[in-house]
Amino acid sequence: MMKAKRLYLDAAAATPLSARVRKELVRLLDVYGNSGALHQEAVAAKKELDAARTGVATAIGAHSDEIIFTASGTEGNNLAIDGTLRHLLHEHGELHAVTTAIEHASVLEPLRALESDGLYLTELPVDHEGLISTTGLAEAINDETVFVSVQLVNSEVGTIEPLREVAKVIRHARKERLAQKNPLPLYLHCDASQAPLWLPIAVDSLGVDLLTLDAQKVQGPKGVGALYVRRHTQIGPVIRGGVQEFGLRGGTPNVPLAGAFAVALADAAAGVEERARKVAAVRDALWSDIQKAVPDAVLNGPHVGTNRVANNLNISIPGLDAEMCVIALDAEGIAASTRSACKTDNTEPSHVINALGTPRELAQTAVRLTLLPTTTRADTRGVATTLANIAKRYRNVV
Repeated sequence: MMKAKRLYLDAAAATPLSARVRKELVRLLDVYGNSGALHQEAVAAKKELDAARTGVATAIGAHSDEIIFTASGTEGNNLAIDGTLRHLLHEHGELHAVTTAIEHASVLEPLRALESDGLYLTELPVDHEGLISTTGLAEAINDETVFVSVQLVNSEVGTIEPLREVAKVIRHARKERLAQKNPLPLYLHCDASQAPLWLPIAVDSLGVDLLTLDAQKVQGPKGVGALYVRRHTQIGPVIRGGVQEFGLRGGTPNVPLAGAFAVALADAAAGVEERARKVAAVRDALWSDIQKAVPDAVLNGPHVGTNRVANNLNISIPGLDAEMCVIALDAEGIAASTRSACKTDNTEPSHVINALGTPRELAQTAVRLTLLPTTTRADTRGVATTLANIAKRYRNVV
């Protein structure tokens, strides 16, 4: 008997390799030289690494010397935070940073850890859609603020933050600081890991100083990411022991992963608006199906539309435990999740869903469905019926 085709609706956690990325990765597996040496094999590796760096830079409108390869988006966020803040704290003592209450743990936890070094942190609240107030951001910035981190797309509820407006607030604060002869820098960091398949990424247009990317979110391989660091940004290493990556990340570069990532990011940038339009139509139809099949289902986060990324649905079915729902969906051949994959061992409701002001009993039912670029309407037609059947079986069962 033929095995039923599975439906993968957890693209926010990880994506499969595209055919072009797989081909590039296989090609580069034979490039084994250490790019830091001087012989022919090393020169070949260095050439491929330089090409990968240029490819990533081109995809986001940056210079190649502004791209630092990392092992993940998590490492990129840690490098952006520790690399910029630790030396400033040692030099100036008490300083201030601002972020949002719904950032990924790889932003929130490094910032909170620096409180023992003198950092004091403001975590901006969000509204019921997950949006921050730029007025609230402006009010939070003070004379000791040196770092602001605002994600572009939330991984759980798909909120697209108004990053260009955030950048305007930062620019205005810098002008005021210059007029006051305040020597402290004010850096804007953005975790854009969830964005490249669905939104155009141009660092000058976004107005950021640091920007984090993660290959596994864009049909690239796991184990590689990148941090964009605008020229003249003062940043130090977190991983020490070598001069690789402009002295910011010791260790032999992984040339095959870097090259495959560059192809994935270039492909993500190509036709991004049309891809987002097509997948949003599939997503919207899926939500319409769910509303008909499960009339009391609740959409967590923004309304489907301009403030929600094209491939995201986060829903609650009252009385249906989220983990029970995900396990039951998996048994029916549908992969979904309850939250960011980095926090799945936590039995408490998601900090993101809590920050929206969702009642605890509803927060515990939140399930994330995130579509791949290849997900079609035909793929999703049976999902709502499956959810309705699961709800009938398992509501109020823990």
